[in-house]
Parts: sequence; structure tokens; C-alpha cells
Amino acid sequence: MIKALIVDDEQSSIDLLQWLIGQYCPDISVVQSARSVKDALPLIHNFQPDIVFLDIQMPHQSGFDLLTTIDQWNFEVIFTTAFNEFAIQAIRFSALDYLLKPIDETELKKAVERFKAKRIYAPAGQQLFRNFIQNISQGKKEKFKLALADASEVKYVTLDEIIRLQADSNYTKVHLTQNRVFVSAKTLKEYDEILKEQHFLRIHKSHLINPTHIESYDKQGWLKMSDGSEVEVARRKKEYVQEALKNI
Repeated sequence: MIKALIVDDEQSSIDLLQWLIGQYCPDISVVQSARSVKDALPLIHNFQPDIVFLDIQMPHQSGFDLLTTIDQWNFEVIFTTAFNEFAIQAIRFSALDYLLKPIDETELKKAVERFKAKRIYAPAGQQLFRNFIQNISQGKKEKFKLALADASEVKYVTLDEIIRLQADSNYTKVHLTQNRVFVSAKTLKEYDEILKEQHFLRIHKSHLINPTHIESYDKQGWLKMSDGSEVEVARRKKEYVQEALKNI
């Protein structure tokens, strides 16, 4: 049984999300709601939800204010927000989850499935949130730290530390400077969506690379990276890579 709490200042948004959960998320059997941070705090203590669907922008106190008020989390957060590109990018870099308003039933089901499949222990959730706050305070996406999370550990790295990312079934091997490798629970496709705005290049179905770590590119279509590794560029990606390298 999964218990969910919806925190949103708009009753219409609460009603819609409750209806969507009832229709499409049978694993969530109990739902309660609050329209302010003040009302949500005692509910979190007494109801002890497994998931909190949390609106970011609310009058008086924001969803972020709610999370910074709580000393110890025992739930996971799925932010609900209208489109804000900068905030969403910071959320994604921090390995947190979110739903765009108006909430789509397919995206809701995916978010709940992610919660069930990759449930992160509560202290890690708080670490991810702290990284998010640090990222959003930077003011520039280029300074964001990327949270790499698996079931038991979270590592935070700058973009400069990432040399390349390699698909490994439903996981991703992240190759870092100083010969470090971290296996993340995210897929390469998810990282591609996060990092493409930072000019990372998807050179192959199994490889995403940081172009600042390219040392050479030969005529046969192989890239030599700063860690000494050699990565093949897919035939259909060669023209795309050549054009991208002109702008580096």
C-alpha cells in the first residue's frame, strides 16, 4: 500500500491529481491533501506518506520551504510545477522527479513506476534536494552539479569531471576524470535528455561524450578521449559530430 500526500494551493489541481491517481495508479491506495505548507507539516508527521506530490510555487511559503523545514525525510518527493526551464533543469540534474502541469496521466504513471522501481532511501532524497538548492542558487546551468544515484549511494560531480557515459543495459557507466567509474541507475537516454543542452554529444546508441575531453578524431570515425579511451562514432552520426566539433 502506497500513501500519497498532495500539497498544492489550488483545489482544482488537487482534485485533478486525486482523480488521475484513482484512475491510473491502483498501487496508491490512500491519498490526502493540503493547500499550504502550514497544513502539510502536521499531515506529514501524522499521515507519514510514502510520496509527496509537491507544488513548487505557492503563496506565503513554497514547496522548497516545506522541505527545508523538515529535519528527517521518510518519503519521496515528486515536484509538480508549471513550466520553468531553469528550475526543471536543476531538478533533473539533482536526480529528483517532477511532473509538469497540467499533469498527464501517462507521465504520472511513469513517475509512480519510477518510485516503485528505484526507491531511494530517505537520507539520499534529502541530499538530492540540498544539491538542487545549491544548483538553483548558482544562476547558471554550466555550474550545476550532476547527482549520480544508485540504490545505496549518491555522488555529485561537475560537468568538467565527466568524460563519457556508456550504456549498460538499463544502467549507465559514467566515466570520470582520475580513472573513476560510477554505475548509475539512470539510462543513457535519460542522461542524453539532461546533458544535451550542455553540448554533450550522443555519438552512438551506447555512448554520450563530453566534447571538452576529446583529444583527437581520426578519419575512420574514432574519438580519442582524455582518459586514453577510444570511442567509435556511429556511421550516421559522423556528419553531426564533425559539425559539432567545429563549434567547440
